[in-house]
Amino acid sequence: MPSGNRNKFRSIVARYLSGSADEEESDMIEKYYELFAGKPDRLSKLSPDELVDIRERMKGNITKRIAPSARSRPLLPGFFWRAAAAALILIGAGWVFFLVREQRKPGVSLSVGRKVVHHSVKGQTKFVVLPDGSRVVLHGDTRIEYDRDFNRQTREVSLTGEAYFDVVHLNVGGRKPASFVIKTGKISTTVLGTAFSIKSLPSESEVVVTVTRGKVRVDDGDKHTSLLTANQQVTYNTHTTVADEKIVKSQELTAWVQADMVFQEMPFGDLAETLEKRYGVKISFQNPQLQQCLITGRFSGTETLDEVFKVLTLTSNTKYSLESGELVLSGEGCR
Repeated sequence: MPSGNRNKFRSIVARYLSGSADEEESDMIEKYYELFAGKPDRLSKLSPDELVDIRERMKGNITKRIAPSARSRPLLPGFFWRAAAAALILIGAGWVFFLVREQRKPGVSLSVGRKVVHHSVKGQTKFVVLPDGSRVVLHGDTRIEYDRDFNRQTREVSLTGEAYFDVVHLNVGGRKPASFVIKTGKISTTVLGTAFSIKSLPSESEVVVTVTRGKVRVDDGDKHTSLLTANQQVTYNTHTTVADEKIVKSQELTAWVQADMVFQEMPFGDLAETLEKRYGVKISFQNPQLQQCLITGRFSGTETLDEVFKVLTLTSNTKYSLESGELVLSGEGCR
């Protein structure tokens, strides 16, 4: 491919990754990806550690192929993925483009270098279990990030958006409990074992912490510290550094956590679509008639997928199996 066309393709891929490509450019990139549609299935059979190893080896190979000026500075995560896309033409790797494309998708969970990232789609909630067993529900268009060494010595999460945390009480080596810290800009929220929500939207200057159970400490590392217990809330203005504490009805303010998990006579097929998005898993029916079963249920929103389906299968006369990221429902029909 002539260098002029190659450079043009690279610029289109960069716009595609940033979300600024027009419809025609996006369609072209998607069709190019389809040329490698058969290859990604091989990745699905690999373990998380094997996928991380592949990414690291690809990063090394890509680094050798990009401009010397790029090699002279650290490959930050965002730059690496743009460079990977630009290097695609040179190395012809369908797997590279698959990983780049997956990284761009909202609502996915993946490892980028030493970080693990979870991102929810706008308008949808996403459920995440952290390595220590703590449970997190991400509101729409929310991102959390933590180190791959999470839970070995420290438990620290970076948050952008709004999330509900149900944190487990954890001892390290039988000694004092390991602190759990959520970073939202310069604001740190430290807990030992509790349930609470944090809202820190990029478009707003406030960080809002609402506690439903237990105790948390919120501080800005400078001149303000708040100690909150159940049904207390602090709103911290990052511009004025003023903190407003008050008593609230926490269950009402965190009702969004439960919104998708209360349903009345909902067809099982529709419910499966909702749960697929929330838990990031594919759900299929061995018996298609099960999709028409009407399901009624009520959950708190912090249950794992396994906990949810243990209840659903009891009330719907079905069975389920879960392996390799897919949940399969079987049975004769509903009661």
